[in-house]
Formats: sequence, C-alpha cells, structure tokens
Amino acid sequence: MLSRIKLSFPDIRRALLEIDDRQLSADDLKAISKHLPTDDEVGRLKDFADIGKLAKADQYFSEIMTIPRLSQRLECILYRRRLEMDMEEVRPELEMLRSAGSELRTSPRFKKVLQTVLALGNALNGSTFRGGARGFQLDALMKMKETKTANADPSCPTLLHYLARVLLRSDPSLVLFIEDLPHAESAARVSVQTVIASANAIYAGLEQLKNEIVVQRKSSTPGDKFVLVMEPFVKIVGSSVLQLKEDATSVDMELKSLLAYYGETPDGNEGLKPEDFFGLVMSFSSALQKASVEVHAAEPKKLVSVQPETSTVDEVDEEEPEVSNTLKKKPSAQQLLAPPSMPASISRKTIGRGDLDEAIRSIRVGQRPRTRGQNRPLSKIFLDGSSPGRPTSSLFDA
Repeated sequence: MLSRIKLSFPDIRRALLEIDDRQLSADDLKAISKHLPTDDEVGRLKDFADIGKLAKADQYFSEIMTIPRLSQRLECILYRRRLEMDMEEVRPELEMLRSAGSELRTSPRFKKVLQTVLALGNALNGSTFRGGARGFQLDALMKMKETKTANADPSCPTLLHYLARVLLRSDPSLVLFIEDLPHAESAARVSVQTVIASANAIYAGLEQLKNEIVVQRKSSTPGDKFVLVMEPFVKIVGSSVLQLKEDATSVDMELKSLLAYYGETPDGNEGLKPEDFFGLVMSFSSALQKASVEVHAAEPKKLVSVQPETSTVDEVDEEEPEVSNTLKKKPSAQQLLAPPSMPASISRKTIGRGDLDEAIRSIRVGQRPRTRGQNRPLSKIFLDGSSPGRPTSSLFDA
C-alpha cells in the first residue's frame, strides 16, 4: 500500500489533516482506510522512543496515529469524494423506476389484454366455481402457454395461442402492448431494494458527516481543516441529498401501490418484488408476440384450405395477381409481427361471427370482403356448437 502512494509519511499526514484532494486520490484513501493501526499497535508505538529504528510500516503508523478520529475522518472524506458519482448512479434509476411504474399503471393496451385474459378464463370456467372471477394473479399469464387446447389444433396448440388469435382478430395492436412500456425492460434488471438502500445510505452518510463536524470542532490539532472544508460542503449538498431520499421513498411507495393495483401483495417475504413484476410482464410480452407470429403464419394457410370448390380464387388471381403472390409467399417474422391495417370500408360496419374468417382474410391481403355465400364455412374459433341453427359465442356471452 505504501509503495503506491508517492508521498512521505509526514506529507500523507498533512494531506489527511488538510483534506487535500490533489495529494491523495479516492483509491489512496480507500487503501489507507483498510490499513489503520490497531489500539494495541498504537499503545506499543507510543512507548517506543526511537521511531527511526522501526520498520517502514510502523513508522507510517506512528505518523498517522496522531490524527484524531482517523477512521471516521476517512469515511467522511471518502463520502465527500464519492457523493456526486453515487447520486448520479442512483438518481437515473429512480427516475426510470418511476417511469416504468407509471407506464404500467396507465397503459390502455396492457389493461385490455388483461381484460381479454379474464374474459377467456371466465368463459372456460363458466360452469365451475372458478367462473365469474373479477380478477386473477399475474403469474397465471405465464401458465397460459402450458395450457394445451382440447382439439390439439396445430395452429392454436395452447391457450396463449388462442389469446393471440383473439387479439389479432379484435385489435392486432394489443399484441404489441409492450410499446406502451419503454422502461419496463430496464426496470426488470434493477433491484429496487438495492436502489432504495443506496439512496438511504447516501442520506445516512450526510447525517454522519454532520455529527462528525460537531465532534471535530472540539479538536485542537494544528493544521486540521476538517470543519473548514466540510461545513460548506454540507450546506451545498444538503438539499439535493434530502431530495434524493424523498424521491426514493416516493418511488418505493409508488411501486408498492402499483403491485397492489394489480392485485399483488407488495409486502412480506413471499410478496412479488417490483423487478420480478416487470420481468413477468416482459416475459409474457415476448411469449405473446411469439405465439402471435405462429398463429399469424398458420392461419392464412388454414383459411385458403377451407375455401369452397369454386373459381373464386382463380377469379382473384385474374383480377388481382399481386394478391395471389402475397398468399403464396412465405411471410417473414417482421411481416407477421406488424399489425395489419384495417380498410375503412371494413371498420365502418359490424362483422358478424360468421363473417370473421372472411374479414380477417380481407384485412391481411388488402381486399374488400366478398359478400356472404350460402355455403361459406363458419369460423370455429368462437363457436360452442351447443345450439342448433346459428351457433353462439361462449366468449362474448360470458
């Protein structure tokens, strides 16, 4: 340690008393704080007459042990040197966490997705004691991809795929609800508890410095400038440190309120942590987008295969050959993820359940929808098949 500090022992002592930033770096101060003489060493050195005959380490200890409250002084000096950097690390993370919490609380698309999930759950559990639920635990979102469909349809193998299909047919932009949450990914990588603890530690360090100033005023060591340097420093940074602590307390309360808003328990060992909550939302978004790509890729093939054996497709080929090329070309993942735009002629009228396949096909390929034919097959996505004649929807009746 002594070899890295290019100062004589008396100069080291003088730099510590005068708090000379030019002589000792932060790393030097850290090294000095880790190598302080113990009480036994101080006692033995006081009784030794000829210091020059001692080893260098003992000579160094003999020089610095006369500085009053050296350990506390070093902590305060290091606090002063690191404060700006520490605040610059904590403040952006607090702002990011606040933004992420606000986005999740106010995102209309995320709420609509949750409403759809609740509707699906109530439709599936309508005949059981679980039906008619007013909410659900958020960890159920990740269980959707583990729930297999009864008919084992390759284009819709899990409940998550079914949700993706419903969202694509109602409002494709809901699949990309993560666009409302630009700070969620960063928030998932931050330990909220650590950030709050760091802000509180900065405030506690300032309080410790204030107390040390009171104690050091009583010191009469020649050349000691601790009070002269630290008092103006406390006045300058006091308000910003206090504001940082208040911001940390506010963010902590906002995140706990957010978890309670979505039905989670923010307190307790088993409660969901904010970073885990943000991570759950990110994982669900990725899984939903992947399922949407798979549904979007499989559905056009299925739709073409159920066309009646007429010359309709040939007629389309003759009138609009570019549509035929679109149907034959294998879409890319970027094209599948992009939400299709809805023609104005379609958005202005209500589409019946029997017209849903035709409407979705016309939206994706950009055609105007054909009029309903007598033998046109109906979509089986929302049909329960329980009543004769025109089937009804279990989902929308729930």
